[in-house]
Amino acid sequence: MSSLKSQNFEEDQISQPVGLPANVTDLFDLLPSPEHALPGASSNRLPISKSQNPIDGDVIQSEGTCRCFSLDEVKIATNNFDDALVIGIGGFGKVYKGFIDDGATMVAIKRLNAQSNQGAEEFWTEVKLLSKFHHTNLVSLIGYGNENQEMILVYEYIVRGTLANHLYKSSREEYGKSISHLTWAQRLNICLGAARGLDYLHTGTKQLIIHRDVKSTNILLDENWIAKVSDFGICKCITSQTTTHVSTKVKATRGYWDPEYLITGRVTRKSDVYAFGVVLLEVLCGRPPLDDRLGEEQNSLILWAKMYIGKGMLDRIIDPSLSGETTPHSLKYFAKLATNCLHTKPEERPTMSEVVESLEIALMSHDQRKGRSHGTIAKPFQGIKLVPNGMNRWLRPGKGNGSNDGGGPVIGDLTQSVYRRFSLVEICAATNDFNDGLLISQYDFFSLYKGYMAGGNLDVAIKRFISTSRQSLKEYSAEIKVQSLSCHPNIVSLIGFCNEKQELILVYNYMVNGTLKSHLHESDYDPLLWKKRLEICIDTARGLDYLHSNVQQQFVHCQLNPSNVLLDDKCVAAVANFEHSVPIHPRMASGGVETNIIDTMRYFGTMGYLDREYVHTGKVTRKTDVYAFGVVLLEVLCAKTPCFRDQNTDEVLLLDWFRFCIEIGTIDEVIDPYLIGKVAPECLRHYVNIALSCLVSPGIRRPSMNDVLHGLESSLQMQEAWENSVQMADVPQTYNGLISAESEFTIGGQSYLISNLVRPPAHYWER
Repeated sequence: MSSLKSQNFEEDQISQPVGLPANVTDLFDLLPSPEHALPGASSNRLPISKSQNPIDGDVIQSEGTCRCFSLDEVKIATNNFDDALVIGIGGFGKVYKGFIDDGATMVAIKRLNAQSNQGAEEFWTEVKLLSKFHHTNLVSLIGYGNENQEMILVYEYIVRGTLANHLYKSSREEYGKSISHLTWAQRLNICLGAARGLDYLHTGTKQLIIHRDVKSTNILLDENWIAKVSDFGICKCITSQTTTHVSTKVKATRGYWDPEYLITGRVTRKSDVYAFGVVLLEVLCGRPPLDDRLGEEQNSLILWAKMYIGKGMLDRIIDPSLSGETTPHSLKYFAKLATNCLHTKPEERPTMSEVVESLEIALMSHDQRKGRSHGTIAKPFQGIKLVPNGMNRWLRPGKGNGSNDGGGPVIGDLTQSVYRRFSLVEICAATNDFNDGLLISQYDFFSLYKGYMAGGNLDVAIKRFISTSRQSLKEYSAEIKVQSLSCHPNIVSLIGFCNEKQELILVYNYMVNGTLKSHLHESDYDPLLWKKRLEICIDTARGLDYLHSNVQQQFVHCQLNPSNVLLDDKCVAAVANFEHSVPIHPRMASGGVETNIIDTMRYFGTMGYLDREYVHTGKVTRKTDVYAFGVVLLEVLCAKTPCFRDQNTDEVLLLDWFRFCIEIGTIDEVIDPYLIGKVAPECLRHYVNIALSCLVSPGIRRPSMNDVLHGLESSLQMQEAWENSVQMADVPQTYNGLISAESEFTIGGQSYLISNLVRPPAHYWER
């Protein structure tokens, strides 16, 4: 098991990273502060206890540079949190322009929303790090406040704002002349400064630090254009002996996710390097990582830029505003560095120290070839021709209010004719005005309530989306699209909707027995019998097969996991939550190779269920769901989450351990102990074969969901026949050695060799 260990595991379901697109108003997502605290502050230290603070409070109190503000001081500084002083809004809350020291010092004050994903742990992490570590290219904290449940961070106000706002034309137009165009030399210097800041985090402290949220909105520019890395709320400290951290909760920003992190849950310093590679492309191309306004082939900066860089066609991607400013050698060197940072294998990426050295060379090359070292001026862009194209014409978002006469977002006539439209009054009555006592669960873009309708005789589930979020409207519309074209007993039924007064609400049949996840992992539930587990898997497979082959419109679910498999009063399973489902194009459904391409960075799936091939290529097909279903099959058999702690408290990836146990013949170690002696040996062998075939790469070799369905039905028949004939003497005491690594099997006409399925690629273990 030693080869499967990793450190500091935190188990949780994936959480969507909350944040606005780079071209929206998070321009001061986390503003920097001066290198030293300003005088005149309140001398009162914040009392910190172990129960209040998950971070070691002694570290903070030992530092003399971090100032504690009272809530009254903060209110005075912000005119009682006046909305007129708001300069930034994000998932964490609001950032205000404020004035302290009797108005002598302008500051930026970040007020964390009590409902924010960025909670107390992130707050204290930021305070601890910025109190302890100082570097020219890292922000430094003026102070903080923690009074009356308010969590406040105070930074120096930075006039020039974020790197992102200086890169994107739409941002420069929105904020006027105060946002200026960056020259190539400025861009190189800014990248170099940010790289030095990250290198300090990675190598310059006893506790090595992984930033985990490197992006252009977290690189801030002072009055001298010096870059400062900011936003340390989700940083992770690691020891010199440990280089990885495992988590199933994604805490970074879409567009910057390291594919290996999404697949394995392992975050390393190379995850920061990958994100920094995205920033380098932003600097080179002058556009955000994701842009919905562009076509399918162009909306992902990474896929688009790497394609042209690979063809040697830098002229097609470079920011047109740089015309006449770059030198060919510096430009090509910079582009090569960016692609190296974005290598799919973490071990092939450079370290941040190497990135610093490379940027120094690129800057030196630029200076020399522009004649600064020799008194001559080279011809700009010699050998490189800029070709204006659609990628360089940034369109402003439309100004329509996106609402109909009822005040809610526009939803098609089909929806209104198929489903019941509930009034907001009915919804409020059903949920007792969205009473917290009826809250089932809460996610980044919606909350789920239990409700009572028809005089209390009908139990319903009510999904209330965050109406102010553009992403919420997309998810709301996507869910309705799938539901309006689907009708199947293993698809959760939509009853109706409400889009009144800017509310986005969907109403479903209430599934009494909750989620499959709860039955597998929560102690409040009795263990499921093996036969019932098989029936649930079959129900789920039927639902997915229907989605994949529906005559009206076929879909890829894209977010299959046990939380999205719901059980009714008879434990019949139904697939739920279609906010991120992708319609399958006719050209994809008509046979041959599936080619529906969806940007990897826009994936909202759950870590541990992500198809490595999909994450690396950006191609989503039906086989993407098949992979996720394979992980669910393992979870059902083992009653373990995709990332879990073993008996030695080491953190393990379920797929890794399962493969390992199959290979050495110790399957008893990984399957649910409750099932020992309760599963027909032939059924178990057949079930494991199905699960492993779902997880094979490349995806084209995986069975279809229809093949998987028939395989599971055969497994159920084997189990039923065994239960009807088994004698006590026939009950197996162990399943070790039951499945040989050298055995072969066939599913859906495809032959598989077990040994090829249990040994991951050689580079898989290199972390």
